[in-house]
Amino acid sequence: MGLENDGFSFFPFGVLFCLTLFSIAAVRIYAIRHRYKDDRLQDRDIALILKSRLAKGELDEKEYRMLKELLTH
Repeated sequence: MGLENDGFSFFPFGVLFCLTLFSIAAVRIYAIRHRYKDDRLQDRDIALILKSRLAKGELDEKEYRMLKELLTH
């Protein structure tokens, strides 16, 4: 496969190149999804904290809406 007629085949290097590109793409996709997931979790955490404070009576409706708008954007 590699050395027919004292020639050189590109096959092994082509496979390594494709595997490297695939690995880099997979890592980038994972990083982007992980970062997006963290941002969404942070927004949910903020909303949960504000809702619990509203339920306890520590905040009124106006303060709740104002803080939610400020903290999520």
